[in-house]
Amino acid sequence: MNNKKSLSEYKAWILDFDGTLYYQLPLRICMALMILAYYIIRPWRISEIMLIQNYRQLREELFAADERDFNRQQLTRIATKYKLSVSEVEKLLHFWFFEKPLPIIKIFQRKNLIRSIVQHQKQGIQMIVYSDYPVNEKIAAVDFTPEHTFYSDDDLIKCMKPDPAGLRNILKSLNLKADEVLFIGDRDDRDGLCAEAVGVDYLNIRDF
Repeated sequence: MNNKKSLSEYKAWILDFDGTLYYQLPLRICMALMILAYYIIRPWRISEIMLIQNYRQLREELFAADERDFNRQQLTRIATKYKLSVSEVEKLLHFWFFEKPLPIIKIFQRKNLIRSIVQHQKQGIQMIVYSDYPVNEKIAAVDFTPEHTFYSDDDLIKCMKPDPAGLRNILKSLNLKADEVLFIGDRDDRDGLCAEAVGVDYLNIRDF
């Protein structure tokens, strides 16, 4: 699944965030080392590592959940399992998924892609970030500002990729046609299938 036109021919680019706007492997290695260093001196909190892993697994398992409030249900299930409040779980996940990674994302952002984004923005192409995870805080870690941001739990979306409903709603809300848009992502089984279902051209970041 690849784009059929030159990059500058599109009216808008829709960009996945995690793994697309930055190199994910080195970030994960850095985060794993950071988590190890943090908990090795806090062994009484070691269960938090399992909580983080369980949340990621649950997120993957329920990526196509039809429940309208699926994100809250995921948090509730994790909170119940670890005998914590939902707010405690949210605080922990925010710490490790948003606060700690930001400086590392800055280091490992895909500079060639970012430069191209900025150049095409100057030509009038809209840049739209669409992620399965909240992105507004993480956007500060990359060197461009998109015109629009969306993520799975927004009222407009309420689904995770590859469910095409979110992408269809984005196009409708921004008055964009499918053939005017290029979707750039890192996962063919999520981003690629989502784009294909809506008739949007897709470019895997490895081929950028």
